[in-house]
Amino acid sequence: MESKKTEVEVELEKITKAEDKEEKERQVTKDTSPDIHRKVRVYRIISVVLFVICILLMIVVLVLFVKLNGKQPCEIVQDIDRTPLVQECTLKKCHGLHEQQLVADSNQCVCSDCGRDWLQFENSCYFLSQDRLSWQKSREECQRKGGDLAIITNEHVQGYLTEKGKLHYWIGLKRVGTNQWEWINNNVLTVRYWGDNSSSGDCALIATDEPLERNWYADSCRIYSQYICQKSLRSA
Repeated sequence: MESKKTEVEVELEKITKAEDKEEKERQVTKDTSPDIHRKVRVYRIISVVLFVICILLMIVVLVLFVKLNGKQPCEIVQDIDRTPLVQECTLKKCHGLHEQQLVADSNQCVCSDCGRDWLQFENSCYFLSQDRLSWQKSREECQRKGGDLAIITNEHVQGYLTEKGKLHYWIGLKRVGTNQWEWINNNVLTVRYWGDNSSSGDCALIATDEPLERNWYADSCRIYSQYICQKSLRSA
């Protein structure tokens, strides 16, 4: 009889321990549940904030796209065949927008009789390129445009091109023989604006970002640089 009681007591103890264990597990679950809920709320808040940021970025991108692609007066457009930039403007429109003649920059047109992208000074038209070519290729491009590389024979033209330019440009001056320079019209160089002419190159550049009294430089005709074209006003 005592043996049976002992077995019953053992069984009761097992049941009691199992109940205690279940109670502890329920208590642990109850204690950790608020932490889980808090984490879920934090993750939801972060998700909402990221979503709002994405929406704002999309709006900014759309606004910039519309602004950059919206057409403005005298806007510059690029031809499909990558020919020089063409401006969607006319002389009449330019005079309507501006009271005085404007020098062409990256987004303005020139109100002159020289045509698109050309600057008028005295009796000549000048084109300051944005693309870079060798001296010979630059000359061929100027000829294709109806002119030739620029010839600078007086201080007025020298000052004008120095003022309007922002880069280094090929001009129509080339070395002939040992130390003789000639313009492309075969006239010998007389008026000079050489800077540091220690280079052994045979073609001349004008550095319009330097003082006009000494901003010519000799360099290799094969290097790539911007260039200045010139044509008479009558042929424009």
